[in-house]
Amino acid sequence: MADRRKLGYVLCVLLASGFPLWGQVQPSSPVEPVPIPGGDILPPLFNQFFPGVGAGFDGLNADPHGITNFRGVVAMGYTNGKATDNAGHLYNVITDIRVYQGDYVGAEVGTAGTAGASKSARAHGTFVEI
Repeated sequence: MADRRKLGYVLCVLLASGFPLWGQVQPSSPVEPVPIPGGDILPPLFNQFFPGVGAGFDGLNADPHGITNFRGVVAMGYTNGKATDNAGHLYNVITDIRVYQGDYVGAEVGTAGTAGASKSARAHGTFVEI
């Protein structure tokens, strides 16, 4: 039962790290960032790379960006610790938090009614990835 629970936690972390980046974009120009294709875990399902040291990481000098065509500042941090819920259950908590701020070339919806067609567009934004 404990092994199933651990596997469940790992899968939750993987799913959470695969969600698209959310950003603050100007309502008049909704340009979404485009993720870097590939990744360290289950590519192409999860477009995520992991800078750092240890098994499954890309090394100390790996690029922390998760989006293409980005020029700006990135802050990131990994945390690891224990947490207890209200019922007293103990959990291992591992997080990967990244903040991006800068200029990027993303994708915006092209002509309305074109079944998801997009075009490249320049934008500036702040993004948080958890």
